[in-house]
Amino acid sequence: MEFCVLWAGASILVLQAFQVHAFLPIPTLHFENKIIEDDDTNITCTLPYTAHMDVQLEIKGNVKFTDCATIKGNNSKVTCMLEVTKDMHEMEFTCEALFKTQSQPQKMYIQTEPSFTDCPDKQMWIEGQINSFHCNATGYPLPTVTCNKDDTKFVPFQKFTASKHMSGNYKCRAQNFDKISKTVTVSVQYKPENVKIAVDPSLHQEGDNVRISCEADGNPAPTYNWSTPSPNITFSHDNKVITVQNMKKSHLGRYICTAQNEHGAAAVEEDIALEAKPIISNIIVKPSMEVIQGKNVTLACEAMGFPPPSYSWQTPTRNVVYSKDQHNITIQKADKEHDGIYTCTVKNMHGSDAMTRRITVEVATEDNSRGERTELTLVTLAILTSMSLISHLC
Repeated sequence: MEFCVLWAGASILVLQAFQVHAFLPIPTLHFENKIIEDDDTNITCTLPYTAHMDVQLEIKGNVKFTDCATIKGNNSKVTCMLEVTKDMHEMEFTCEALFKTQSQPQKMYIQTEPSFTDCPDKQMWIEGQINSFHCNATGYPLPTVTCNKDDTKFVPFQKFTASKHMSGNYKCRAQNFDKISKTVTVSVQYKPENVKIAVDPSLHQEGDNVRISCEADGNPAPTYNWSTPSPNITFSHDNKVITVQNMKKSHLGRYICTAQNEHGAAAVEEDIALEAKPIISNIIVKPSMEVIQGKNVTLACEAMGFPPPSYSWQTPTRNVVYSKDQHNITIQKADKEHDGIYTCTVKNMHGSDAMTRRITVEVATEDNSRGERTELTLVTLAILTSMSLISHLC
């Protein structure tokens, strides 16, 4: 039984070898028609059909060939030169064809886990400029890359306009059949904004030491410059704080702080004045404190003091109109209920002051009407006289 199996296997191998041998073309050897002793002669071997095959032809014999030339293609050929001697009579020569065949090239793909190749740990953007997230990764299959912060998701090289709220730490992920991640810190630079001045103490009097500080948002951190009413002021090393020693009247006025970085500048102002108790200088009544019934009258309270004082009024009736800052009150269509004392009171943390005016409301009478008509007649007469004088001069 084993013998039969071996015999069958050997038969298959012989048959396969025979089929292969029968399939391969056989090279042909050619000699020149006349070969003369001591002359050079060429021996040529050809293979008529070698399409899609890489073949190497070689002429063999018991001699040494001085030169061989090979031509490859559909009709491969090799020609060798031989110096002939009489000993070569009836010498046998052969031509061997060595075949090399191969398949079409095929690429082998190997799955590799993701790896970040160009994804800096720190990235800088400028507010208002068009930007994109710079983060690349390699691997097979090519991984997808995303960068997230809170609910915000970015895809590398997707264009957007940068704003300062985009600053922070992002988690960047590269994923194919596997996944890796890293943290990228983004810093968005922007010009200074929200410049603020703080005065300490906020309430100050002559002789006090006053500290005035300036603070602003900005990236990179801004530098600070001041414009002051007096040069006699001490500056901190970073210029954010100035100190007024023993405040005098020469220190009073407007203080301007300017915050600046490479992207721009912003400024804010603060007026510095001495603290003082409010004093009312006058209550102005228009048109007069004696008003005819049905007419309008306005009372304006004028006062000085620092901090600026608050205003309040006491009136004979609530039927008056207050201005927004309560500096003024207006009596519209005065009536008997408006007759009486009007008191303006001003107050700040250092004290208060008050002043009164009496408004008298007169009932309209025939005499009042006659007086008004007399005033109108006098005005009319004055106008006519002026016109007559102009006419005379012309």
